[in-house]
Amino acid sequence: MMMMMMVLILLLVSQHALGGVVEVNEGTESVLLPCIDSGTPPEDPLLIWTRSDLSPNSVHLRRENGDDLKNQNQRFRGRTSMNPDALDTGNFSLTLRKPEQDDGGNYSCSISDGIEERNLKQIHLKVKVGQQEVEVTEGSGSVVLPCRTSADLPEGTSVEWTRPEPEFMMVHSSSNQRNQDGFYRDRTEMSKDFLRTGDVSLTLRNPRDGDGGRYVCTVHRDQDVLRDTVVLKYVQKEPFPSSATALLVLLVLVLIISAGVFYHFKDYFLPGESECF
Repeated sequence: MMMMMMVLILLLVSQHALGGVVEVNEGTESVLLPCIDSGTPPEDPLLIWTRSDLSPNSVHLRRENGDDLKNQNQRFRGRTSMNPDALDTGNFSLTLRKPEQDDGGNYSCSISDGIEERNLKQIHLKVKVGQQEVEVTEGSGSVVLPCRTSADLPEGTSVEWTRPEPEFMMVHSSSNQRNQDGFYRDRTEMSKDFLRTGDVSLTLRNPRDGDGGRYVCTVHRDQDVLRDTVVLKYVQKEPFPSSATALLVLLVLVLIISAGVFYHFKDYFLPGESECF
């Protein structure tokens, strides 16, 4: 009985080590499915990414001399890539461009010598439809970019807020602010209690012109990578309300017309000069 329990525990631990969850919003530029191996690759290695629920199940295949995509499932055509030095570095992660809702599923990363295949990582990809939008008006003291995950996060969980366009910018990091872009210096803050609450929202102080755009919240939790997108709409104040402008124009016209009428009939309103005898 004890032996069976030990085997079950080892099986569960190995499954956890192999598994991971990646969440991303539909329409995001790309998503990374992580797979790292520290072992020595076999002779004539094959790096294999598959999805078992598809036919053919091939997502991406890399040989020592480059990609081999002739049997790749058509839905991934032109949308997958791996680092050119993957076999040298052991970083077999897969980049999937323009994730769609139907891309959600279980992906397997493995390495083979052509005879035996060793499973390295299993990733469950969740593709969420829609994205949050937040509006802030010029002159506001601050704005909150919402992002939440499960409560009671494990120690070592890190959070990054980034902007992917027009160029990549590090907006805020829970672990290291050295790489923060100077545009956001001293203007960002996260709750210090986010591990307990799961609230990893970002407060942006003194929002200004240039802050509007897409922000990506990324949570690295154990084997999981959770990603959410928030679009900030920055609204500038009108220099003068349009209704007030129209009223002012009408008032000026009334004054001009009144002045014209008064000038035309001024003899009726002003007393004539008295004659001297």
